[in-house]
Amino acid sequence: MAPTPSGQDTPPLPTGQEGVREVLAIPAFRRLWLGQLGSQLGEAIALVAMPLLVYGLTGSAELLSLIFILQLLPRVVLAPIVGINADRLDRRRIILGADLARAVLVALLLFTDSAWQVALLAMLVAVGNAVARPAELAAVPMTVAPGQLVAALSVSQVAASIVRIVGPALAAGVIAATGPRPAFGLQSVCFLVSAGCISGLVLPPVEREQSSRGAAVKGEITDGLRVVRHNPIVRGITAVEMLWQLVTAALVVGILLFVEETLRLGEGADTVFSLLTATFAAGTALGALVARSVEKRIGRMRLMAIGYLAPLMLVPAGLTPPLPVLFACLFILGFTDAWAVIAMQTYLAEAVPDALRGRVYATWLGAVTLAGAAGFGVVGWLTPRVGPPATLALVGALVGIGEPLLLLATGAIAAMRREAATDV
Repeated sequence: MAPTPSGQDTPPLPTGQEGVREVLAIPAFRRLWLGQLGSQLGEAIALVAMPLLVYGLTGSAELLSLIFILQLLPRVVLAPIVGINADRLDRRRIILGADLARAVLVALLLFTDSAWQVALLAMLVAVGNAVARPAELAAVPMTVAPGQLVAALSVSQVAASIVRIVGPALAAGVIAATGPRPAFGLQSVCFLVSAGCISGLVLPPVEREQSSRGAAVKGEITDGLRVVRHNPIVRGITAVEMLWQLVTAALVVGILLFVEETLRLGEGADTVFSLLTATFAAGTALGALVARSVEKRIGRMRLMAIGYLAPLMLVPAGLTPPLPVLFACLFILGFTDAWAVIAMQTYLAEAVPDALRGRVYATWLGAVTLAGAAGFGVVGWLTPRVGPPATLALVGALVGIGEPLLLLATGAIAAMRREAATDV
């Protein structure tokens, strides 16, 4: 009898729908989940600590922006290479190595005294992020049975959402007491905790595709892009996630300028912006928590459809509503966005063979990251010209209407319906 994802010689996991408790009872998934929780917490801490450190050293918003651009580049440039590695090599070792490397690099930030050193270390940490993420995404379907993917992804989404609330708050407390540098020590500990969880992880062998001995590496590099282009489900999901990056930019630039310039909250603007960000994250956490039960009642396609219509919740911002209304809109946006993410990740995992998952996820992440950079450019250019309320409303309408149309145009909805009919 072949080992199960948990690494024990026990009967295969049932393929029926399982709950969150059953998923967390699987040793392999639990270790992977805890490892992701640790690494994501470390990344969340850096979201607060890194800008403060850089701005403290340089006093320059331009250099701060440049360092964040440098952190985006590895995901795009390295996407083909890390995708091949995630399909050729042991995914556990890839994640473990990235965790240990990031722990060391982040610890070095405690001793930096110039902006160029911070920039170099930040880019190297970003390389570690780029290497680890495709392997993590590709490993999740290896740890659970097919019928457990929704529950597994729900648990992962809940954890990621909670981390987005807890991480910055934890970093803010440390920084308030000791300054930004010690926060990187805490981030290093988070990566070491992740490495400890991953070190005991047991994954089944990757089901590699058969290929000729002399197959060109170039062909393997383009495999991920080929799947994204020709698989309608993957193509459609990639397109809508690229468009969604406008919302990501609007939630940072648009919301910040909304509270700073439109509402003119003065010294309270920073606090309100932080609370609005936390409200969105709290919505995603609660939305992910109930996604499993909602999916059982309405089906996965409807779950995803509601999530992809969620950006319409930004449209009321065009009327400059009072703060309670804005808080409610962001909570609902986060709540339903979690449904889209969970449904989307499930469709991706089912549509891509295990032998290609690393390359496809890497290509997908590279495309979405590139779109994210463009999204920040568009929103950054638009907001000063039309104002924050109009920017939020335009982005919400464009993405909320555009995402369903993209799913139709790319053939993703038709393919999803065929898959659902086949399963029945």
